[in-house]
Amino acid sequence: MTTERRQTPRLRSLLGAQARYNQQRSTLDCVVRNISEGGALIVVPETVLLPPDFELAIAQRQRCYQAHMRWRSGTRIGVSFEAEEASQPGGSSDADVAMRLRMAERDNARMKSRIEQLTEAG
Repeated sequence: MTTERRQTPRLRSLLGAQARYNQQRSTLDCVVRNISEGGALIVVPETVLLPPDFELAIAQRQRCYQAHMRWRSGTRIGVSFEAEEASQPGGSSDADVAMRLRMAERDNARMKSRIEQLTEAG
């Protein structure tokens, strides 16, 4: 018998969603198979690489979540949500702006690190 480790129970679902990353310049259609306030199980094409942090937009719920990949097994990905990050897609709420700023800062730090690696190697 397996032990449930989630803080909140997940509800089965079949929701169309979109993973957005690279400052929303890249998108990936996916399916949410179960969801809770704290996370979800999404299904994506196996050949697609997805960054560890991305925005998950679920149009049917009119919500966007800042998602963090916890695990991946083939086409199935378990993600956790940052609780205060839930917002309406396309909205300009303070939480949405703060989330986008943090994502941009993370991307900026990653790019700077990569530039340093490339300049040292070359």
